[in-house]
Amino acid sequence: MSKEDPKHGRWILPLVVLGLVAFTYTFVNALPPAETPTTTTVAAGTTTTTTTTPEETTTTTLPEEVVAFVATLDSLAATAVQMRADAETINAEYPDVTGYGATRDLLSALKADAADFADEVAAVVVPESATDKWSDVITAAAEMRKAADDMFDGLVNTSGSEKRLAARDDFNIAAATFDQLLDSAQELATDG
Repeated sequence: MSKEDPKHGRWILPLVVLGLVAFTYTFVNALPPAETPTTTTVAAGTTTTTTTTPEETTTTTLPEEVVAFVATLDSLAATAVQMRADAETINAEYPDVTGYGATRDLLSALKADAADFADEVAAVVVPESATDKWSDVITAAAEMRKAADDMFDGLVNTSGSEKRLAARDDFNIAAATFDQLLDSAQELATDG
């Protein structure tokens, strides 16, 4: 009898298993690390700890009067933008698109809207933290009213277009100032 083992498969199976283990170990170590809230690394006797915290959502509750004030500011800002666009359109379309009568009626309506708007701004209930800035907002709304009056007057009572167009420019400036002042008043109200 021969002393050699005739079953070569007895040595191959353990080598295949050892190869699979080595391959798995190498593959798993090559993967990027998973995100974990806390990671600790030890190197040469020092410890480094990196902490990843989830983003927090903070909810602040504003007083009801401030919430109502902010909603009012949004409405006023939208109205001012619309009146500014109307003033531009009315002046741009006269006399080529709309005639004198139609333009007079449109400017009269804008004049009335600007007067109502200025009264509405003056009547707003303002939180205490924004009262200092609100007088400037009222002034800007009054300047919009005056510019609308001057646009109408420039069409109806003045020859030429200089006064009407200058009033349109004044209206645009007052509306832009009004918008900036609303932003400042809102910041004061929500921060205070």
